[in-house]
Amino acid sequence: MSPPYVNNYAPPKTNAYPDPEVVLNSKEPYDINFSFPLHLDTLACPTVRLTPFVPTLHARTLWEHIGSRARELFRYYPYCPDTFAHFLSVVENIRGHPDNCAFAIFDRTRKSDGGDTAAEDGVLAGVMALINTNKPHMNTEIGLVVVFPAFQGTHVARTSAGLLLRYCLQTPAASPPGLGFRRVRWSAHTHNKPSLGLAKRMGFREEGILRWSFVIPDVEEMKREAHALKREGEEGWGRDSVCLSICWDDWDDGAASAVGRLLQ
Repeated sequence: MSPPYVNNYAPPKTNAYPDPEVVLNSKEPYDINFSFPLHLDTLACPTVRLTPFVPTLHARTLWEHIGSRARELFRYYPYCPDTFAHFLSVVENIRGHPDNCAFAIFDRTRKSDGGDTAAEDGVLAGVMALINTNKPHMNTEIGLVVVFPAFQGTHVARTSAGLLLRYCLQTPAASPPGLGFRRVRWSAHTHNKPSLGLAKRMGFREEGILRWSFVIPDVEEMKREAHALKREGEEGWGRDSVCLSICWDDWDDGAASAVGRLLQ
C-alpha cells in the first residue's frame, strides 16, 4: 500500500557568486527589498550615520579595507568571504530576505578624501546589518558587524550599535521614531571578547550558550577558534555562540537613556 503522502522537495539551485563587474556597473537603482520603514533621522547622530548598503557605492571601498585581512576579521564568523564576489553574495543573501537589511557605517567626524564615497556625509567605516528578523514576533538580531581596522577602538562600533538599537526598540510614536521591536539579539563566538564586550557595554544581557550553533568551514584561522568534531563517519569543526539580548523593558527601564547619551 502506498503511503498517503508524497515528498516533492527538491534542493534549491546553488547560485553562482555575483559578477562584481555586473554589480558595480549597474545603472538601476538598488532595491534594498526591506519590509520596514526606514527612519534615516533615527539612524544618524552627530558622529555616525547609517544608510542602506548599496554595492555600487560602498562595496568596492569596503573590500579594499577588509579583503586582505578577511580571514583575520571573519575568524569568529560561521563563514569567511575569501573573494570580493563571495562578499557580494553575503550581502545579496541578506537582501534576499525582506525583513533584513545591511547598513553602511559612516564616521561623520572624518572627511572623505574622494573615491566611491566622495559624495557621502563622512567616511565609510564598516557595515552592520539586521538579520534573522522575525516580523510576527517583533524581534531581530544585529549581525555582520565589520568595522575597518582603522576605526576599531573608536566611537564607531558602539555608536553604530546604539543607532540600530534606537531604530529597533524606539516606538513608532517616539521622537525620533523606531520600529517598536520587543527584542534585539546579539550572538557572538564564545572566544570573541571584543564583540561580547561591546554588547555588554551597550546593555545587552547574556542569556546563555548555544552549543554547536554553527558549522565552521575548513579555514585554518577559523578552525583554530573552533571545536573539532570527531564522530563516527564525520569530521569537521563547529562553534558555540553566546546569546545576548536587549528587550523592550530593558530599553524603557534605562537602556534608552544610556544610548541617548551616547548618541548626543
